[in-house]
Amino acid sequence: MAPSSILARSGLQAVRSVARTPSSKLLSTYATRTFTTSWIHSSQSSSSPVAPTSPSSPSSKDQRPSTDPSSTGVYGSLIRGLAKITGHYTVSQTAMRSTHNFYEICALQLGEKRSFWIDTCGLPDNFQTWFSVTHLHVWLLMVRIRAEKNGKVFQQQLVNHFFHDIEDRMRYNHKISSQRIINTYMHDFLAQFHGGVLAYDEGMCKDDPIMAAALWRNLFTSSGSPARIATLVDYVRKELQVLDNMSSEDFLESRHLFGTQAPALRGVPGN
Repeated sequence: MAPSSILARSGLQAVRSVARTPSSKLLSTYATRTFTTSWIHSSQSSSSPVAPTSPSSPSSKDQRPSTDPSSTGVYGSLIRGLAKITGHYTVSQTAMRSTHNFYEICALQLGEKRSFWIDTCGLPDNFQTWFSVTHLHVWLLMVRIRAEKNGKVFQQQLVNHFFHDIEDRMRYNHKISSQRIINTYMHDFLAQFHGGVLAYDEGMCKDDPIMAAALWRNLFTSSGSPARIATLVDYVRKELQVLDNMSSEDFLESRHLFGTQAPALRGVPGN
């Protein structure tokens, strides 16, 4: 019998992948999965559903007026027609826009819930913590995206946004100008990303102790009290259930996830 929930289908994909591979080869196998990052300019075969992209999505600071004359009438129809001609509604472009909203929400988690992550969970207030918290929420969305049509394309775009932002934050926020140093960090973060997704997938498919171990290694970096780790296991399970209960339409069009509103974007009106 087919799994009845979206989360179950996503978990089934993950567990099948894990089950087919000897445990000694899991990490190396995961590193060769479909999604890569456009930061490393990985080559894609013609049969791949995703091509590396540049960070060309609109700025999150752009505000769309509440009364936009282009949303109705002949002018709106013309704009939407031109958008279709220019590829605005292709799968790749739609995925880029949707996952831009998703990623902005993930990147805001530490800043908007600092009291929870820093005070309650006892995590240090540094760049590594921002990466780990953002990574966890990117993974949560990846689990839900797997159940969608063209899910691999959406996963790829979400990961692209993540790694473009990591590099930008190092370069502009932390004033790291050496490309050699940036490359070293980026390779480290990429390894953490692949290892973390594999560990979280295993925890989702198995039980709470396995999920607790994954959080302990990837978020607490092998520290943290059992009570704090248990709090985060409950948080992860709750958010997975919330995502599981969302319909495909509500999820893909959502601008409010994890209790956070995505910054407004200006784009072509209509569907």
